[in-house]
Amino acid sequence: MTVFISKAESELEEIPHYLNSQNIKWVFESLIRFEPLSFQINSPFEVIFFSSIRSAKFVLDSGQIDLSAYILACNGSQTQKRLLDLGYSCDYVAENAGDPDRVAKDFSQWLGEKKVLIPHSNLSALSVTKYLNPNQYSTIEVYKTVDFPMLIEPCDIYVFSSPSNIDSFFKQNTIKAGSTIIVWGNTSLNCLQKYGHQADYKLEEGTMVELFKVLQKNINK
Repeated sequence: MTVFISKAESELEEIPHYLNSQNIKWVFESLIRFEPLSFQINSPFEVIFFSSIRSAKFVLDSGQIDLSAYILACNGSQTQKRLLDLGYSCDYVAENAGDPDRVAKDFSQWLGEKKVLIPHSNLSALSVTKYLNPNQYSTIEVYKTVDFPMLIEPCDIYVFSSPSNIDSFFKQNTIKAGSTIIVWGNTSLNCLQKYGHQADYKLEEGTMVELFKVLQKNINK
């Protein structure tokens, strides 16, 4: 059995050790790369919402914002955990990170009338703004996602962490017949369908714990 996950080994916590213990071959490769973009902040804000740890890191690297001076909010416990590792805690953590519409509704209710800044990539759908008043949010494009396609050997389990990774995968690869497909959330689920495939499992929270359990279930069946 061979497992492909579109993430770097360093991001997968206990999963590599588990697969090794089961004598399972693996391929851990992100099929996208990221480049910083220059940005300007033109509107006042009280809250910063991070959809991923990557947007937070690009903001920090820019040196333009002191995160400790603002209320922080993020999408999902995995992003919260990574922010804590960097020394920042969040006042709001969206549950069901894989369901953008639900996240947008819950965040709007929590935010109230406060103004929020949303750092994002060039490919972001900005779904979290869906239920916000246009006057209460501003966005900054802080990084660019670039395809980095490569040949992936046929696998028995495919795990796709984002729509961008799915798009990049299909530029040089096809899905092995009879394999199991696991995706991160609704946007990846919908993207996969464009290529004529249905996911067998959709991660709701997108945490490593959740992925670990799904992998265990499929490996031990």
